[in-house]
Amino acid sequence: MNSHKQKKHSALKKTVSVAVMGSVCLTAAFSVAAFTRTVTVTDGDKTVTINTMNTDTSDILVKSEVSLGDDDKIIRTDNDNEDVSISVLRAFSVAEAAEEAASENSINLIVKENDTVALGEDKNESSDIEVQIENWVSIKLDLRGKALDKDVPAGTVADALAYLNIELSKDDKLNVKADQELKDGMELKITRTEYKNVTKTEKIDYKTIEKDTDELYVGESKVASEGAEGERKITIKETYVNGEKTAEEVTGNEVTKEAEDRVVLNGTAEKVSRIDTASGAITVNESANTITDKYGNTLNYTRVITGSSTAYTADPGAICSTGRLARYGVVAVDPDIIPYGSILYIVSDDGIVYGYAVAGDTGGFIYNGTGTIVDLYYPDLQDCYNYGRRGVQVYVLSGVSEDATYNN
Repeated sequence: MNSHKQKKHSALKKTVSVAVMGSVCLTAAFSVAAFTRTVTVTDGDKTVTINTMNTDTSDILVKSEVSLGDDDKIIRTDNDNEDVSISVLRAFSVAEAAEEAASENSINLIVKENDTVALGEDKNESSDIEVQIENWVSIKLDLRGKALDKDVPAGTVADALAYLNIELSKDDKLNVKADQELKDGMELKITRTEYKNVTKTEKIDYKTIEKDTDELYVGESKVASEGAEGERKITIKETYVNGEKTAEEVTGNEVTKEAEDRVVLNGTAEKVSRIDTASGAITVNESANTITDKYGNTLNYTRVITGSSTAYTADPGAICSTGRLARYGVVAVDPDIIPYGSILYIVSDDGIVYGYAVAGDTGGFIYNGTGTIVDLYYPDLQDCYNYGRRGVQVYVLSGVSEDATYNN
């Protein structure tokens, strides 16, 4: 009885074990399916589909037997259903493609060093390839005196200027015609002319006007008006060629402030003094340097010496230091001040007219420090006492002979 129970129990354990193992295998199958991805690789006309748990792009390409060149590119897309799409973009030379296409269509295609070759805009939408070739030329551009090397599309000179965004004004100069076809190495020289208007302010000098007036004596002057500078606004048109100023032209000159003249008044009135004496009168015209003696004779004088005077007398027949006979009209002087032989006309400050005299003698007074400038001869000692010491005006005459001294 017990033996039967043991066998039954053993069979039950085996059944349970098998069931457990089946459960493990089912779970593993579900796990593998959950991590497997479907990958589609497109390489030009070739498409490869694989299932893989390894989602690394490089490993996928290896498994799909796809190798990449240096310039090739890939585009990977992970879809929402966890599938993966990989597109391979093969790099190729557009110029070589263009030459191949030209060869297949019997086209003589020449691509120069500066020319560009590009695919058309529909290169990704069709199996056909549209090749666009643009011809370029190298030119030497001289703009405002600055030399530049430029590559521009083939065409006319005007096309090149438009490509370089260079606009010419009506004053600019071009060394070739605008409709001329471009050539490699062609030189284009643009002389740019520009104008600037400049405004500056200048001073206007005042004038000095001299006017005569009888309100002033001859030799006197007076400034009646100091004068003032004026101003003017000057507009200048400056011409610049290639940035350097080559010319300028005054286009406007406007006085904004008038200058005021400086006015100087010059005297015309004659300064005349009249000396009245018991024996007559003399008139002195200082502006004309003349005197009119008591007889009405007008005499010219060169200078006037003022100072102190005295009187002296001498015995009849006395001879002066110059050899002249001592007499009325022969006066003693300091010859360093009044040279011998000078013809004089002497008037005292208080109106005594001594009259004509000649500097014909000298005396000790020039050494005694009294300041005497002249010693007048009188024939009588009492006249000398009466004269005493007086201030005098000594007029040194010109054009008068010594004979006048005998007519006093």
